[in-house]
Amino acid sequence: MRQNAATARPATRQATRPPSPRAAARWPIVAGLVVAALAAALVAYAVRSSAPDSHPTADGFGHVHGMAVDDTGALFVATHVGLYRVQDRNTAVRVSAETPDLMGFTTDGPGRFLASGHPGAHGDGPANLGLIESTDGGVTWRNTSLAGAADFHGLQAAHGAVYGYNSTDGVFMVSTGRETWDRRSAGAMGAFAVSPTDADTVLAVTRAGLQRSTDGGRTWQPVPGGGGFAAMSWTTAGLWGIGPDGAVRQSADGGTTWQQRGTVPGEPHAVTAGAGALYVAVTGDTIFASRDSGVTWVPHYSPR
Repeated sequence: MRQNAATARPATRQATRPPSPRAAARWPIVAGLVVAALAAALVAYAVRSSAPDSHPTADGFGHVHGMAVDDTGALFVATHVGLYRVQDRNTAVRVSAETPDLMGFTTDGPGRFLASGHPGAHGDGPANLGLIESTDGGVTWRNTSLAGAADFHGLQAAHGAVYGYNSTDGVFMVSTGRETWDRRSAGAMGAFAVSPTDADTVLAVTRAGLQRSTDGGRTWQPVPGGGGFAAMSWTTAGLWGIGPDGAVRQSADGGTTWQQRGTVPGEPHAVTAGAGALYVAVTGDTIFASRDSGVTWVPHYSPR
């Protein structure tokens, strides 16, 4: 019987040639480039994930509780979603690595800030931050005292001390070491301002009107003719009070007499002075600036 030709012929396998030395040498190089590219992509992703935002959230700051001008003249804004630095007319860069809800806020020297408030959306720890401190321009923060016990709605660093109003129990407190506090008086308080020349003189807005203390906040006396202010700022250039309606008043004698200046176009939330200007944040995240002691105001920052 004749075999089928397909089965009678032995199958032949084409020999595979080993790669040439030149091609073999290229493979490790190509593989190395691929690995390096993947590693670079992972590093870039990690950096982007951990870096602060370069713009405010879509909803803006979510209310400004405090502002401060640092030694370089830059304006920093404490908000519900972290600390921002105003970069230009429409740009504010978030400098804090996390997004704490900052309430009280003050500057304490070059690159140093003090604040209080609550942890951010992904923050750990107690609901009240107590006193927190940053020594790297607001990027990172650490607790110095009163974690869980204090939510300062007002803070001011002056004369080597920190003055604070604790909203949790309504106590005005002072600390010289950032760790232990002297509880000086109790009572509901809004804005307050410490004299830039006298550590014992403090003005505060209370339910009874404007009050003055000459013993560092232990006792208080009414200030005749003092208006109800939503925000105050006191520097060696003068004392300013901003009314709830935006009316600006200035005092050259520590609050004894007041002169009417201009009007900020909006409901004020925070005020600060520095670098030859007065800044007021109003509802809607807009910040106005005045360079003539509060007579005229121009937009300094507004969200896009």
